[in-house]
Amino acid sequence: MRINTNVAALRACYQLNTTDSKLASSLEKLSSGNKLLNIKDNPVGASLSVKMKAQIRNLDRATQNTNDGISVVETAEGALTEIHSMLQRLNELSVQGASDTNSDDDRVAIMDEIAQIRDEIDRVAKDTDFNTQTLLDGTFARRTYSAVDYADITYVSSTVPAGDYMIMYQDTATQASFSLGALTDGNIPNGSFVLNGAKVELSENDSLQDVYEKLVKAGDKTDLSISYTGSLTSSAVFTFTQERYGSEETVEISTSEEMAAELGLPDKDVRVEGQDGSADLYVKTDNSLFSASASCTVSGREVTVKDYNGFEMRIQIGDNMGTTAAQRISLGVTDVGPMTIQVGANEYQELDIEIPEVSAKSLGLDKINALTSRGCGEAITISNDAINRISEIRSTIGAYQNRMEHTVSSLEITEENMTASLSRIEDVDMADEMTKYTTYNVMTQAATSMLAHANQMTDKVLQLLQ
Repeated sequence: MRINTNVAALRACYQLNTTDSKLASSLEKLSSGNKLLNIKDNPVGASLSVKMKAQIRNLDRATQNTNDGISVVETAEGALTEIHSMLQRLNELSVQGASDTNSDDDRVAIMDEIAQIRDEIDRVAKDTDFNTQTLLDGTFARRTYSAVDYADITYVSSTVPAGDYMIMYQDTATQASFSLGALTDGNIPNGSFVLNGAKVELSENDSLQDVYEKLVKAGDKTDLSISYTGSLTSSAVFTFTQERYGSEETVEISTSEEMAAELGLPDKDVRVEGQDGSADLYVKTDNSLFSASASCTVSGREVTVKDYNGFEMRIQIGDNMGTTAAQRISLGVTDVGPMTIQVGANEYQELDIEIPEVSAKSLGLDKINALTSRGCGEAITISNDAINRISEIRSTIGAYQNRMEHTVSSLEITEENMTASLSRIEDVDMADEMTKYTTYNVMTQAATSMLAHANQMTDKVLQLLQ
């Protein structure tokens, strides 16, 4: 028996300290609800939990980003719905004006309303924005470029791959033009003729100046420029020239046989067409991605290339080409421009929203001149094409919205599952931990009692000293 060292008490004290430490840890877990109080509790789990927490927060932010993207397309869709309504009204006005029961004054009123509709479409496109970012002015359309300053890509469909393209273009486009026979002042024929749908009434009492003014008035209604050679005081030859290029732009004159002879026409019905430019595609070369199935058409100076899967590209050749010789033109399409939405927690998990320019010019509405029955008839086709174009854009935007709504659902499910996984790592099982706590508590009390008994064992030494 020893009095300097009480081994039994030391052992009881050691067990008491160990159990007490476990009891304190269990009590802390129960009070916090978290079983990862220190990294020593579960080093691997602690490392995983940090990454998972970051991922969960990123998923939550990505969900908010995607909902913002949905708001963007909903804003654009609301504006496009109104533009659709305006185009329907424009189409209705065109049908109304195409009937000859309308007078010239009626068509002037129709044209005034059409002009207001065009201005309002431009205003809506300019003013529709989200968080100060304009949506319909082409800001979020894909960027294109040309190697020459006289060619521009005016439209690319969403299915056109980014890359380089090349065409060979020859500017053979011309304007339709026709000249009357020489008219002499004081010898003007008495009668009428129809110039591109506009009726021109001539009288034997008219001077050449009067005739010129009547022709200019008719030209304003029909997008024809009127010029003359000679003198308005003696004899003059009047020439009608279409303002636009191409075979679809014509000069048409209809009159009686007698009046045709007086005006120097070859026939009572005259139709003169302009000429289109010509173009060829470079197919599958190092500098051109056009496929062998791509087809090319030219209207005036506008080149349209179409292919499978909705591939469409339009190239406008400017008046400043400066030569009629065939020229090789390099064009490019990039992925730059569309609004990028971060729809995931990690890099490159993105969705690009492409919203093309919507304006009176991009829809072709600037070509409408509804001052004649013929002009109104052409306006019907133009407005129908514009309606189809807006329908196509709305369909694409609707697809974006559906896609992002599915993305939100996927993100929410992923976040829910990842949160559940994090809970299994971090959150304490209260029932299991309470069982441990009860055990440690009993063991602490037992160890305390045994330590007290061990401290009393040295008292027996006194019996040996009596």
